[in-house]
Amino acid sequence: MKKIVYISLMVLVGIIALTSCSSDDAEKRLEFAKIVETRTTQDLLNDLYVGSDADVEAIARIMNVTPSSIERIRKGETEPTAQFEERIHEVAVYYMQNDQSFSKLQSVLDPEYGWYDTFLNAPSHHPWWFWGINIGLLVLSACAFFPPASIVGGLGLLLELLFYCVVWISAWICSPDKIQDSYTETINPTIEQLK
Repeated sequence: MKKIVYISLMVLVGIIALTSCSSDDAEKRLEFAKIVETRTTQDLLNDLYVGSDADVEAIARIMNVTPSSIERIRKGETEPTAQFEERIHEVAVYYMQNDQSFSKLQSVLDPEYGWYDTFLNAPSHHPWWFWGINIGLLVLSACAFFPPASIVGGLGLLLELLFYCVVWISAWICSPDKIQDSYTETINPTIEQLK
């Protein structure tokens, strides 16, 4: 009987915890949506521009448009169509929800985001796992009083170093091709319009 009461209590606490987390997320999303609605699309694109370190190609891939259209709208030369403005707002809300991390935005919305990017962004996306494993391997390799643990830790660090070398080389070789931009001289009427 005591176990049943204990299990029921634990289930109830779990449900309450999950419910409160999801309502907090909904409230945050609503708050971010309100903030995004008050800002101009030019400002939102400039935020993405700064967050991406001026990588217009990546923004264009995420938005599924050409870089020249992004640049014209960002600089205020043209205005987005209603449909594209909605897309900019959706992306901006997601960007704000994820601590304004462009790499997190890319991991979800960029079709050219590769497996190597997942590992290169691991320290910022999953810092507890990344640094926990590295510190654990470092502590193991420093265990001079127990040589097998020291060997395992040292080999683990060496394998990680070799793996990241392969990841960096893969990222360099497999970087996305430049986007074919056929709207450098004219506007794309489905994306932008003249003021």
